[in-house]
Amino acid sequence: MKISKMEFAKTVGFASGAAPGGVSRRDVLAALLAGGAIAATWSAPAAAAALKKAGAPAVLRPALGAEEMAILSAAAQVIVPATDTPGAKEAGVPQFVGALFTGWMTDDEAALFRKGLAGLDASARERYQLGFAACSPEQGAEVLQALRASSPYGGRTFSLTDRILDPKAPFYLRLRDLVVLGYFTSEAGSNQELRYMPVPGKFESNVDIKDWPYQVVI
Repeated sequence: MKISKMEFAKTVGFASGAAPGGVSRRDVLAALLAGGAIAATWSAPAAAAALKKAGAPAVLRPALGAEEMAILSAAAQVIVPATDTPGAKEAGVPQFVGALFTGWMTDDEAALFRKGLAGLDASARERYQLGFAACSPEQGAEVLQALRASSPYGGRTFSLTDRILDPKAPFYLRLRDLVVLGYFTSEAGSNQELRYMPVPGKFESNVDIKDWPYQVVI
């Protein structure tokens, strides 16, 4: 059964924070979402350039290792799989999240994110005797669902931006929200999944309900 990718974008809420040097991480994220950073597919250089243009700090931490990127790529593809439209890997989302790790997350957030990837891999090995990257999509989904169930979050905002900016967000929510952000700021996600519904616009007394799930507020 195919599930709409928009189902993965229905998330719950977070607080804010600031990057070193006084640069607001909220401002960096807002600049990315403004539209100038949209790429056909995210590559590591493209994502890094977009972050720099948006005002991210110039000093970068070392990138995630190859094994960590493999775990991240597999998890991203489970969260946004390829259906009749490209999945997270095809849209370059792992490279986008990797760039956020090196140039946007605080040191504490980066440490928790790296620890979360290791925990995801350890859970897969315990459950299936396989690393997460080697699991089937079904097995990966089982591991992520278990992680979701064990990651309570008390936030009440429906803003994706606020939720991402919360330094206390559980790893599962941080991973899921960054994957969703990366996907819907790629050209594949923005052009093939979303629909532009201008507000204010003319009054429409009869709107096809199939367009409703595709509305997005930034």
